[in-house]
Amino acid sequence: MERYTQKNDRSITVDPERMEEALARLAAFEDMAEDLQREQVTIAQTLEDLRSRGKDRTVQFKELLARKLVNNNMKLLLERYGIKL
Repeated sequence: MERYTQKNDRSITVDPERMEEALARLAAFEDMAEDLQREQVTIAQTLEDLRSRGKDRTVQFKELLARKLVNNNMKLLLERYGIKL
């Protein structure tokens, strides 16, 4: 991955000529983070619905549970770098 930012001890900067590209990447990242949050809510609701119907041993339930765990691990990784969702 090509970096658009430069970090030093006191600040983070972006070359003005690359600002538009840097903002586009930031926007894509923010879109991904919003989708991750939205998906977690949807998965939780679907899992609860499946549980209430006694379908907590189905392949769909297990796949959704696995997806929820993967998303949660992504969230924890982002938080390790100071990015709160």
